Parts: sequence; structure tokens; C-alpha cells
Amino acid sequence: MRRIVFIDIAKAICIMLVVVGHYVPDGSPGWYVAVHDVIYTFHMPLFMFASGYVYMATRKDVPYGGFLLKKARRLMVPYLATSAIVITIKLLSQGGLSVDNPVTPLSYLKMLYRPEAGAFLWFIWALWWMFVVVSLLRTKAARLAFFLAALALHYIPLPLPDVFCLAQCKSMLAYFMLGVVVCEHRALRGFAAGLRPARAATAVAVFAVAQACWLAFGGGKSTLIVWQALPYVGIWFVLEVSKLVARCSKGGGTGWLMAVSASSYIIYLFHTTFEGFAKAVFRKLPLDPGLWYVFAAEAAVAVAIGIVAPLLLHRLLMKHRSTRVLFGL
Repeated sequence: MRRIVFIDIAKAICIMLVVVGHYVPDGSPGWYVAVHDVIYTFHMPLFMFASGYVYMATRKDVPYGGFLLKKARRLMVPYLATSAIVITIKLLSQGGLSVDNPVTPLSYLKMLYRPEAGAFLWFIWALWWMFVVVSLLRTKAARLAFFLAALALHYIPLPLPDVFCLAQCKSMLAYFMLGVVVCEHRALRGFAAGLRPARAATAVAVFAVAQACWLAFGGGKSTLIVWQALPYVGIWFVLEVSKLVARCSKGGGTGWLMAVSASSYIIYLFHTTFEGFAKAVFRKLPLDPGLWYVFAAEAAVAVAIGIVAPLLLHRLLMKHRSTRVLFGL
């Protein structure tokens, strides 16, 4: 399969933002909380957009059942395996270490219908339901109509039950379908993939101004119009940055980003586990995280561990057929 380089770079940027965004220990300083809040305005919409774009770019006419079986192997088998591993690790360690979101033996049952091992695993359930539905849409017109329906559904305050992550699927479906529609329509695809320095500079400026306005008014949903625009502005911003990085690194230099992108699924599954171990160790050290330089050092180490350790784990898992099957590689 031909790689879509700027999308791969965007995925790498996104997964790194996810790792940063999921490290927010108690007592985090205000500046770090602000960084976290900015990341959370767009990082998962970006992930969904990239997933929809790649789905459409690599889509093949295959039987529905075969497609779902492939996605079950890619998504749900790793979800179950990772959930079982993380729950087991928590059960074994939470007696001697400080563990975020403790579990019980009943968690092995709950993981079958909710992300019990870690709230961040909602992403897999949501993506699964998106593939279940979008693969039924056989024409461009049907996919465009479904995107418009998903966009409308996104803004309708329709509560859904807190099982199988249906609520998260509802809130993220529009971004996934946006990726599908952008990839499928030539004019939109040309805009998304084409590099224009002036447009890149505009995207950076709009992103900075929108985030500054949002933070200046206290963030959250109080600045409703800006808040609703931030995911789309963030997607545009990261795509433009990714294209610039790809353009500036044509002679090489993006190898580490491509490695992060290739390992993004394993990083997503396991980064909180490694970050959790780092946090547990930090709590036992005779250091004061209230000092900004201590907190900054601990955050840098935890984030680095959350990226590098799963990346190395990915390479190890790739060496054995059984682990490749178990983790959808």
C-alpha cells in the first residue's frame, strides 16, 4: 500500500499529542493544564479524520462480512487483549503502588461492553462502530449524505446509553466522515494534500488566534462558536504543518516520525500503562513536583517513556506471529 506521507506525519504528531494529553497528574501547574486543554480541543477529531481519510484512500470492494472480520482482528482482538493485560497489571500492582483508576476482578466482565481498563480505549469502540456503518455505504452520494447526517447528529443533544461507547461514536462520527468525504472528492482532496506556504501560515495564525481567544475567555463551552470551530481549525493546522514537514524532509529526516506513525496503535494501547508506572515511581521520589522544573522534568520523562517504550514493544510484538495476531499488527 502506498503511504500517504503527510497523513502519516499527522498521525505521528497526533499520537504524541495524545501521550502528552494523557499525562496530567494531580497538582499539575496552570501552564501545563492549559497545554492539555488546547490539545484536547482537536487531537481526537484529528485522529478520526485521519482514520476516515486512510479508510477511503485504501478502500476496496470486499464482502461486508470479510471486511468486518478484518476490522475485528485489527481493533477488537487487540482491545480485548490489551484490556485483559492492563487489568491484570493493575490488580497485581495496585496493592503496592498508587494506581490511577483501580480495577476489580469484575473488570474482566465489564471490559466486554465498556473501556474498563482505561477510559482512553473508547476510541477503539467508536472506530469499530464507524467501520460497521460506513462499509455499508456503497456510493459517493450515500457517503456524502451520511456525512451531513453525522454532522447534524453531532450537534443534536441526543443522549445515548453509556455502553459500547455509543456516545463517543456519535460525537466523533462527523470527523471520521469528514476524512472520508475530503479524500473522496477531488477538489477537497487537492486542498487537503496541496502545499501552499501562504495557506500554511494562515492555518498557523488562525489556530493560534482561535486558541488564544478560547483560553482568554476561560475555555470550555462558554465561548461556544470558537469551541465548535476548534476541532476543524486544529485538523487544518496539523495537516498544514505535516505537509510542511514532509516538504522540508524530502531528502530524509522523517524516519522517526514514520516509525512513530507505524507504531501509533500500540502506542495508543499501552502509553498510559507506561506513563502510569512513571507516575507511580515519581510519587515515591523525594522530589517536590510543585517546583516547575521538577514537574517539567518528570513530564518530559513520562511522555518520552509513553512514546518510546510502546514503540520498542511494537518491534518486539512484530517478531512473533502469535503477538501480531493478538495485537492486530
